[in-house]
Parts: sequence; C-alpha cells; structure tokens
Amino acid sequence: MTALDLDFVRKAARKRPATGPTRSLDKMTMLQLARRTVIFTVDAAGIGALMDAARIDLPGITTNRIVQSVANHNPDVFWAIARRDHFDIAQPRGEGFLAALPLTHEGTRRLLDGTLDTKNPDLTCIARQSERPAGIYVWCIHAKGTLVAGIPLVLQKFSAPLYQGINIYSRPITKEGLRVLEPLGFTPGARYDGVYAPNLQMLDRSHELPATVEAEPVDPVTVQVVRSMDEMARVMAIRSAVYMGEQHCPFEEEFDGNDFSATHLICHQGREPVGCLRIRYFADFAKFERLAVRNESRNAGIAGRIVDAAIELCRKKGYRTFYAHSQKRLLKFWEQRGFLQMQGARQFVFSDFDYVEVRLDAERHPARITLSEDPYVLIRPEGQWDTPGILEMSAARGAASHASARFVT
Repeated sequence: MTALDLDFVRKAARKRPATGPTRSLDKMTMLQLARRTVIFTVDAAGIGALMDAARIDLPGITTNRIVQSVANHNPDVFWAIARRDHFDIAQPRGEGFLAALPLTHEGTRRLLDGTLDTKNPDLTCIARQSERPAGIYVWCIHAKGTLVAGIPLVLQKFSAPLYQGINIYSRPITKEGLRVLEPLGFTPGARYDGVYAPNLQMLDRSHELPATVEAEPVDPVTVQVVRSMDEMARVMAIRSAVYMGEQHCPFEEEFDGNDFSATHLICHQGREPVGCLRIRYFADFAKFERLAVRNESRNAGIAGRIVDAAIELCRKKGYRTFYAHSQKRLLKFWEQRGFLQMQGARQFVFSDFDYVEVRLDAERHPARITLSEDPYVLIRPEGQWDTPGILEMSAARGAASHASARFVT
C-alpha cells in the first residue's frame, strides 16, 4: 500500500550501481537524501490523522482503530515522516508514514502461506517491542515527493541489534510501490521456513548478521509426515489419550480401519509428540480427520500449526478443496483457519458428539506436483519433493546387467 513520487525514486535508483550485491540498509544511496527528512513516533491521534490523509490515495487501507491497536501493542510499528524544514519538535506533525509489522515465527509463516489477515492482524502474530521478530512486513507506506527519502530511515531502525539480519517482506499493490522497493534491494518472491510466496517481495538481510550474533534457535515445534512404525505408534498414543481417554470413544470407533489408507502428520514440541492429524484423499478433495492435541499442549497454537502444514502438503500435491467434520463446539477453530460451513451443511452424530461439515477452497499452489515433474521428484519421500531422495542417489550406480535365469524341468 504505497503512494510515492516516481521522479524522486528514479533519481535515487540511478545513483545505485547497476551491478553488484545489495548493500546494507545503512549504506543505501537514499540515506544521503534522507538528511532532508525526520522520522518519529506519534500518538493515537497522530496515527488517525495520517491514516485519514492516506485514504485519499489509498482508499482500501485498514481502519484507524486497528492500526492504533497494533501500535499500542508495539510502538515500533508506526513511523511518521516529515520534511526537516517543516518539523517543529514542540508540535511534531507527520506528513507521511511507514507502518511495518515485526512478526513472530507463526506470524511470518502465516504471512507467506497467505493465512495472515494483514488488514486485521492477530496480535499474537506480532512481536512485542522487546522481542526479536522472525520477519518484518512493510504494512503500509504513504510518502509523497521528498518524503520518500524517509523510507530508508525507517528501515534503518530495523538495523538495530534486535532486528539485525531479519528479512523484510512487502506486498506492493501499486506500480509506484514496486518501483520504490527495487532500488532498496527488494526482489520478487519470498521464502521462510520452507514456505515460498511468489506474490511477495523480500529484502534478504541474512548477510547482515555479524559473526558474534548467533542464529535464531530452531523452532521447537515441528510438523512432519509419519514415516515409521515408531512415529505411527506415537500417533496412536496421542489419539488414545485424547479420544479414548478424554472423550471416552470406544477403541473400535477410534481406530476405524482407515489408518493404513491415509497420510498421517505428527507434531513434536522438542522431542515430545504432542499432536497429530490424518489425511485421506478423494478425487477432488482432501479430507482432514482425527486432529488431536494433548491436553497439556493446548492453547499454544499447536492445532493451527498442524492444519496449516496439512493444507500446504495437500496444496503441493495439487489439491485445492479441503473438507473436515467439525465438532460444533470447535467450529470457531476451523473458521479461524479459513474453513466455512458448507452450503446446506449436514449435521450428524458419531461417537457421542455432534458434527457439521466444513470446507476450505484454496488457490492453486504455484509449485504443485504435476506429471511434467522430473521422474526423480515423483519418487521422493512424501512432502520432501524439494530434497533429493535415496532412490535418485542410487542412480549413480547405473543400471545393472542381469543375465536371464534358466530353469530346467
């Protein structure tokens, strides 16, 4: 969401070398021009005034209340920009602004997979002012004329030790926005934690991490496809605890004969198995079943992580429609993941609980598996299509020449 002066941007871009690596934020040419501007934080009233002014050029931006709420959660979200010769420190008044969301690990994943509502972001997905984020999203820019020089000043704020080396993401919705990001080093396509978003721009800042700064610890929560009997035993233990132990489901109803015709996902928190989900495939849709999270690990976003992983796996396999049976008391959870009650949804009962049909229709995955894939890709382990598998490594041995066996009767 941007409104910028293109002539100013083009002049800045021409001063940048045509080739060579992208420079750090504190070395960009536009910082020399930024001496004419100042950036500062403003109160709720100041945010409201700047947002109201921006709606003339950007009528689709979110409400003042939402931006004020997010800025209250983390004041580093909203930065006002003013020309230095117009700035009065006694009565600071912004002429433009840049808003950015410092996102948690979960928030960054949801940004890239498209489930983060950027018009009304969940505050649990936004890092606090003292918390190191996993990614930074350029939420909204409104800066005209020479005010555009304030943009790298704001981005330089994210070169402080707390933010150093964190990649910055953007989704420009105007040509002007796209053209102002390119001179700063943004490139098409964004990656994070194995998720790829072709519709986003990314400024890769991983090279800015000094040697003394340790990489972020590996996320303790992992979701993966079940690949062994040991992992399957863990899935059965989780479901037994949740469905048989808590919901008193009979064994023969819980283990219904479909477990060997399905894909299973298992979620670990550290080394401890805490959740699981079963996926069965039909002609035009994938069905999510037996979602279970151990009682002591609930209210930590585990169930959402599992469902998100299931959607990504199935989208990569080419599915766009996802179907589930939601217990009525849990309908809100599925709605938060984008599922809706089906039109004319049937309500029914099994294993002593009442259920309703829910459905999610998603966009086609840009990197979905098709018949045009390299044959080696199609024999890789389920869900690991981007990594060479053991069978293609065996190709180095070449084809063996075996003599035909002769049988004498």
